[in-house]
Amino acid sequence: MAEIFRRSRVVQAWLAGTRYLLSQNSLDSRNIILEIASPQLITAEDCNVIKNVDKALKGKNSHRSVLTAAGTIFPQRLYEHHGRPAWYTHYQTIMKRSKAPNTWGTYALRMIDRKESNGTPFNPLEKIINKLSDVKQQKSRYKAAYELGVCDPNVDIANVLNGEGFDLPTYNPIQDRHKLMGSPCLSHVTFKLMNDKLDLTAIYRSHYYAERALGNLIGLAQLQAYVAKESGFEVGVMTCISTYAKLDNGLGGVKAARSLLKSLPID
Repeated sequence: MAEIFRRSRVVQAWLAGTRYLLSQNSLDSRNIILEIASPQLITAEDCNVIKNVDKALKGKNSHRSVLTAAGTIFPQRLYEHHGRPAWYTHYQTIMKRSKAPNTWGTYALRMIDRKESNGTPFNPLEKIINKLSDVKQQKSRYKAAYELGVCDPNVDIANVLNGEGFDLPTYNPIQDRHKLMGSPCLSHVTFKLMNDKLDLTAIYRSHYYAERALGNLIGLAQLQAYVAKESGFEVGVMTCISTYAKLDNGLGGVKAARSLLKSLPID
């Protein structure tokens, strides 16, 4: 059975989902759905939660932080500094230098750097913005035609078991990105135009709530705001569907996570 948590803000939604997982004997669950009405809204109370989560993450692993996880989905500071489209090239250059060998990179890189079957590069994220911008000028608007596939079947469907779940991507950006109808943990991102606002739904095959989920949600909210702004729409609702969710040891273990959550606001 799915568990649905409807909240106003990202931090509230993460707290609700994390507390639910902590209540489960196995510390995991399937189909955790977070529906967030104002995903870009962060209060002073939320900032304090992020600060405390950061402290716990770094206590377990000095290289982890909330914003590090967010940046794998959308490099907000790079966009703010360089703007569109310049940030694309800067990000690709950075990743060429910093991407570890034999790794698939980041979600952001996959969103902006794919290749045609003949090897010609293209940018799926920019294509979505262009499609939305074109639709903005039309009186009749398609509500559900803006897919951002993150999974790469050439890389991800391999004989390697590196996590829970087995992803079968159906959206092919090489073939489908021009159409109006038509082994990373984040499998798919889809945008919807509802009442002239841009909604975002993200689907995870597996989701680690302690180590990554809060940062992931912030990154998705930043991605949603970016696409909405650059295509001329208002931001709508953000939904995150974790088909498998796990409260991992990223906050220092179960005892440490329970203590931290007790000190944080009620969601």
